[in-house]
Amino acid sequence: MKTYFTVRSFEAVVLLALMAAVSFSVFDTWFADVLGLDELIVIMLLVGVLVMTKKGSDKDPIAKTVKNHRQVAPESAEAPEACITIPRERLSKAPPSSLASKLCSAANSGDMAAAESILASMSSGSEKPTAACYAALVSACSRAGNVAGVERWLQELVAQGDIPLTCNCFNITLSACAKRGEFSRAASWFAWMEELGVLPDVMSFNAMIAACARSGRMEEAEKWFDQMAKQGLQPNLVSHSSVIHACAKAGDYRRAEMWLEKAVACNLEPNAICYNSLIHACTKGGNVNRAIFWLDEMAARGVQPTVTSYSTIMDSHVKNADAAAVEKWLERMAKAGVEADAVSYNMLLGTYCKSGDAKSARALFEQMRSNGVVPTTMFFNMMINIHARTGDVMGASHWMSEMRACGVVADQVTFNTTLKAFRRSSDVEGAEAIMQDLQASGFKPMASEYRSLINTCLCSNRIDKAELWLEQMAQSGSADSSSYSAVIAALTIMGELKRASGWLERMDAAGLAAMAGTYNALVQAMAKGGDTSAAEALLQRCRNSQLDISGATYNALISAWSKECNPDRAEHWLKKSVDTAKADVASFSAVIHACAKANDLRRAEHLLEQMEQTGIAANVVTFNSVINACARCGEAARAEAWFEKMEQRDVTPGMLTFNSLINACSKADNLDRAEFWLCAMRSRGLSPDVVSYGTVIHASMVQQQPVRAQRLLEEMRKHEVAGSGQSSTFCYTSVVEAWARSGDTVAAGRWLSEMLDLGMEAPGSCFYAVIEACFKQGQFAEAEKWKGIMKEKGLSVAGLSSKMRAKHAAKKPAHSTRR
Repeated sequence: MKTYFTVRSFEAVVLLALMAAVSFSVFDTWFADVLGLDELIVIMLLVGVLVMTKKGSDKDPIAKTVKNHRQVAPESAEAPEACITIPRERLSKAPPSSLASKLCSAANSGDMAAAESILASMSSGSEKPTAACYAALVSACSRAGNVAGVERWLQELVAQGDIPLTCNCFNITLSACAKRGEFSRAASWFAWMEELGVLPDVMSFNAMIAACARSGRMEEAEKWFDQMAKQGLQPNLVSHSSVIHACAKAGDYRRAEMWLEKAVACNLEPNAICYNSLIHACTKGGNVNRAIFWLDEMAARGVQPTVTSYSTIMDSHVKNADAAAVEKWLERMAKAGVEADAVSYNMLLGTYCKSGDAKSARALFEQMRSNGVVPTTMFFNMMINIHARTGDVMGASHWMSEMRACGVVADQVTFNTTLKAFRRSSDVEGAEAIMQDLQASGFKPMASEYRSLINTCLCSNRIDKAELWLEQMAQSGSADSSSYSAVIAALTIMGELKRASGWLERMDAAGLAAMAGTYNALVQAMAKGGDTSAAEALLQRCRNSQLDISGATYNALISAWSKECNPDRAEHWLKKSVDTAKADVASFSAVIHACAKANDLRRAEHLLEQMEQTGIAANVVTFNSVINACARCGEAARAEAWFEKMEQRDVTPGMLTFNSLINACSKADNLDRAEFWLCAMRSRGLSPDVVSYGTVIHASMVQQQPVRAQRLLEEMRKHEVAGSGQSSTFCYTSVVEAWARSGDTVAAGRWLSEMLDLGMEAPGSCFYAVIEACFKQGQFAEAEKWKGIMKEKGLSVAGLSSKMRAKHAAKKPAHSTRR
């Protein structure tokens, strides 16, 4: 147990000793024979000293302030505060002209620079700083929320050494720490206070309990309460209320109830603050019914519920977006004679805002106006937000105008929320007007406001405007990754890849990391646009930045190299894709297709086997690519072998599969096998298309089998096989040329005439074949006829006349030459 000894107690002891010495000398001389006189003198002296001490304490401003604070609990909507506020007129006993008085006056007015300057003058002059001077500085910093300043001046006061210390300045420091919930900091000051021999009072402990409450230390708060009682101090209502608040922060309403009853047991009458903390404890603990019970109980005990009492219960319904319940409590509050304030209305509006109920929100505004409650900035911000969330530019702009009409000052949230309404609109000019209004109001645009404006520009396809605002955003130093990415993405979609790359470079130069999606989109666009080298370089940069590259991005680059018939580069990126576990069936299929186009059958087959080894199942596209590679190389047997594997893996062949098989057999000069697969298609429910027939018909022409070619064409016509005009023309041309090569000019001419009758555009090669056949057969008039038709069709006959004369001369009899 520490022994506390103050200056005031020392003065009392000295005074008692002097008076006792004088009294005993006098009375020993005059009344030496009177019994019990010594004891009577001692009692009288003690009573006199006590009376003098009490009067002295009443005259001391600081002591009287502490006394007043012990008796009166500060009113607070949230929780009791262990605050010390020294009356400004009592901070100094010095005459009005003294430096101490001027220092206190400057500190009380908040002019800390002047107060500190005066203190410096006093330290070097004849009038030294007093405890009241430092108390004024400490109190001023506390009012400004400057905890560091509070601690600084208290430390300087202690460092003086010759100025008597009281608990007042320490209490202010403890209270400042408590307001910020800095329990450890407050505990350190309390410990130093004890080390310096300064006696803590009730307010000291109340400040510590408040620090525990604000930092959610319920058990610690209870320990400080018990320690206060052990020190011989009587806890007051603030002490109990602070512990209740700590329980409320923890949501332990049962312990809060226990502490309320403890206060009642100590003959303390709980006030509205105590009950409000208890109601808060109940709602936070999830027991709204218990909160309602205590609301009714406080009224039954003669304590008038406040707006906070009702608002706490209303808030629990706001969190559940239960507008009907909030409306009911607002009505009940009005019936109880408690006037709803702007905060109460804001709570109800919050539920309307969550549900987007603009109609009810409007009615609430009218109700507020009729009740004489002035809406706050927050109220109008929520009204604007209701419309902004749905992109209702007209509604948001209306409430901004209404806000001005009511004389309510807009804050930055107001402009920010209004701009959000424009994000889905194309009203660029309207959004720019809001931005200009924001800047004219003295606010510096934030990144979110620039983003809203840029999005508006992008929605209206005003990419140039979007770039201008991004430029301004970058110059202001507020450009962020998402803003750059939005513009880059828009440019990428528009195909403006150079401009997109330029902004990406600026983004990197600004030290902003682009999102993986930005790189992926740009790489894919470059790859699809054919700029494979640029796409490859950008993808490598993305890999160096260890960004997550999507499988679609790898596939886009693989496909681009495949289209350029570069299987080496395609396979290079396939391996990278496999290493990052991003490869899929499309990745392998694209490379296999590239190998097929390069007639690299062995490589295509190897990739398919590798694909299956990695656990990726081949699909119809993959098998088609390998079979196509076999077809291009004329490997019919291997094509059919892969077809068997395809069926073994339950992969259903499609039109392209059979067409590739037909092509493989045709290139292998096995027309019977080609026709077999043509028939197999029908047996599997597939109808051969014009490509299917055209492949075999053309192969028949090459092998000079005009009868087969004609039969297949007639079969194709019988089944009414549909196809593009060019494909159908190819089939007819092959039949015409097949007959022409066989020397049957009649059959060739008949099919060529049919082509023309069908409106087909016969190519020049088709006419040349017929004319060539006519010359070989000596049918010069027929050849001239077809030549004339060629001219009518606008086909070039250059070189054909000299060729015909030469062949005609070769065909003339010898006697005609002699003539």
